[in-house]
Amino acid sequence: MKRISRQPEEIIDSLQRIPFIRGLPPDAVSAIAARLHYAQYKHGEVVFVEGSLGDSLYLIESGQVKISTGSGLDERIISYLGPGNFFGEIALLLNQRRSASVTVVIDADFWVLRKADLDELLKKYPTIAIQLSRELSRRLTTTLQQPTREEIHNLIAVVGPEPWRLAASLTHITHERVVVFDLTEANLVGQVGESLPDEVVILDTVPGLSEQELAESLGILVEAYDRVLLAISPEQRDIGEKGLQLAEVTVLIDIEQPPWMVDLSSGPIWRTASTRQAIDRTARRLAECVVGLALSSGGARGIAHVGVLRVLEREGIPIDVLAGTSIGSLVGGLYAAGRSIDEIVALACDLQHRLNFRTGLLDLNLPPRSGLIGGRRFRNYLEQMFGGITFEELKIPFYVVAADLLTGEEIVFETGSVADAVRASTSIIGIVSPHQYDGHYLVDGGAVNPLPVSVLAKKGADLIIASRTIPSMEDEREGAQTSRRWKGLNNLWGVISNYQSIMEREIIKTRLSPVDVLIHPRVEVYTAMDFQQAADFIRLGEEAAEGALGEIKQKVFAGQYRGDLIFE
Repeated sequence: MKRISRQPEEIIDSLQRIPFIRGLPPDAVSAIAARLHYAQYKHGEVVFVEGSLGDSLYLIESGQVKISTGSGLDERIISYLGPGNFFGEIALLLNQRRSASVTVVIDADFWVLRKADLDELLKKYPTIAIQLSRELSRRLTTTLQQPTREEIHNLIAVVGPEPWRLAASLTHITHERVVVFDLTEANLVGQVGESLPDEVVILDTVPGLSEQELAESLGILVEAYDRVLLAISPEQRDIGEKGLQLAEVTVLIDIEQPPWMVDLSSGPIWRTASTRQAIDRTARRLAECVVGLALSSGGARGIAHVGVLRVLEREGIPIDVLAGTSIGSLVGGLYAAGRSIDEIVALACDLQHRLNFRTGLLDLNLPPRSGLIGGRRFRNYLEQMFGGITFEELKIPFYVVAADLLTGEEIVFETGSVADAVRASTSIIGIVSPHQYDGHYLVDGGAVNPLPVSVLAKKGADLIIASRTIPSMEDEREGAQTSRRWKGLNNLWGVISNYQSIMEREIIKTRLSPVDVLIHPRVEVYTAMDFQQAADFIRLGEEAAEGALGEIKQKVFAGQYRGDLIFE
């Protein structure tokens, strides 16, 4: 904090911009101005903490502060305050300790009024007490109507070409007012070759803008707009450095991080391509509207996920992040790698011809030690299908669940070889040998997390769609009436796969997790080994997804997140 002395005459004009002061008679304003002290706080500085003794009231001339209680994961944000607001008055008036903490979000200039001075002013000018009472009443009403606020990214640094496209996408998703504040001196207004939504405004900066003037401008803009995007040039080192320090998140579009930016950004740095899909995904991430899709295990029944993906893609439902277990990891991995739906359909229908010992993917273990099938051929096939791709190279962020056979630990793959992750997650216990990888003996992820919605929640998905191809007990009873299901128990593979389905169904019961939309294809008429029924599984997946489309669209496109649908 930096304190600066000013003459009372210099203060009055600034005070008149504050609604609380504006309603006072001139002599009361002059009396307040004579007792104020000027203070400057930088981004990230704490003005005071919850529970501390209150000795001053603060009037905000420029910048922005966050009012909150608690800390860390238990932090509760009460409000953000900008120019024209004040805080710290409750502790002074009621002789209590601070009821909240105040942190500077954008470099701020304050007028500070100490308790002893306020007490003297209240005795001489009762109108000050009346104005304070009105403001306290207004704030109490606002707090009761909206008791908590999310900590959103409303000040974003954008480095790269055409930052207005990110602004337009944000407006399309959130219907918010967005301003692009151009610090590049490159005349962005003249570069826009497309019509922008009315809610998007591009502002040029004044040449030679100082750091203090930037902070003052941003304090005004965050009050006037829902989001402020700071357009910064990768070659810029003067005012751009201050912009990075003030921004809550930095987005790099189609560029690597310039060396001069290292350690400058106070928030996370996100990288994105300049494609429409990538820009929209980044916008949903900024708006906390990330859509995740979880694909369950289920053996051959999981081929129904292909039909689910076909419908979601056809209807334009965005998928920002994927998680898959067992067969879900195979289908999800292919989609995340950029394979078309038609390609995935062809591969799914081809599996029945490849699952044999003579010319296919199965290599018999003799004698059978840890599994009937060694898994070497299948691993080679996966490597060929995925083209040696790694998680870092996928088109869509993707997570694969496997289980450590020795510890029972859930292993979530998000880096390295996609083929190794899928090989591990599809190692059916007793049928396929565990996959030895990075010091682990890994088996089918269905043993620990058959429907990985919890993974998506931990990775930041705001709306979770789940495709479950593990039938409930009631569904299984209905499906068991068919002769096909009874024939499936005439061999060891059928017995083991049926046992696996029972285990996975019970695990889901013990891991109750909220999802926003549950898609449940009616696959119980077939067994988990009926790979020859791929076409029917895909059809059943399409029917289930189409039945859930109304709910999906309402939640995705209306911005209603965090549903309350619970697994049985």
